Amino acid sequence: MDRTGMRGRPSKRTPELDRLMHYFDSLVDKTSAPVDPIRVHLLKGMIPLLPDQFMYAVDYAHSRLYLTHGIEQVLGYRDDEMDIEGLFTIIHPDDLPIVSAIVERAVRSLFERKAPIIPFSSVMSLDYRMRKANGTYIKVLRQVSVLAWDAHRSNTIQTISICKDISNIKPSEHIGWQATGPGTEHLDMSDLLRDVPNVIYRPSPRELDILSRLAEGMDSREIAEELRISAHTVNTHRKNLLSRTGASNTVRLLAMAYEQGWVLRK
Repeated sequence: MDRTGMRGRPSKRTPELDRLMHYFDSLVDKTSAPVDPIRVHLLKGMIPLLPDQFMYAVDYAHSRLYLTHGIEQVLGYRDDEMDIEGLFTIIHPDDLPIVSAIVERAVRSLFERKAPIIPFSSVMSLDYRMRKANGTYIKVLRQVSVLAWDAHRSNTIQTISICKDISNIKPSEHIGWQATGPGTEHLDMSDLLRDVPNVIYRPSPRELDILSRLAEGMDSREIAEELRISAHTVNTHRKNLLSRTGASNTVRLLAMAYEQGWVLRK
């Protein structure tokens, strides 16, 4: 594809995008079988989209999109003129550095994980601004999940992303992110997000359960008993909350929870 030919798309890579694309290139495995066209057809039928949604699937072994659907109705670009790099070049330039860094860290963690991940069991959510073909920007919530796992290579080979225009719901310039499910418990972004003021972590439902009980004065053992999970799991969630929010301690974490409305004062 001519990378300067897509409407509204910059022709020059940024250093952050260059790094990300080089990493994606390193994942290519030419011995891997191509995606079955029947699978593409079945996927389109399995996941119905609303008018403000689009989706795409990435085949990392061949560094390409093998499924795009709904992009034209939301962003104005034809589905067949979009590729992996194109999806990043239309991210707002202020959002691109941190979004590309978060995506690279998340993909690396998936490829370094040796235990299989059940498709759709884990979700990484990001919201950021994307440029439409007419030059205007919308706020998009992207939810990405593992679609296929290669047992021979012991890592992820395909992911699927479902994106929704949330401009009328969350028009702010902040970037939000969340990670839930198996394989995400050790995903640490603290070094990437340190001193980046426009990034907000959004706790998962389980993390909100734990936050609300911390606010009630419960300790890890009491929370574990009430939620019927192990104290180790509670402590892992607490550690993740501190690192992902940048809070230095539980007191600061709870102050942030009240400020963001994650927990209501009683």
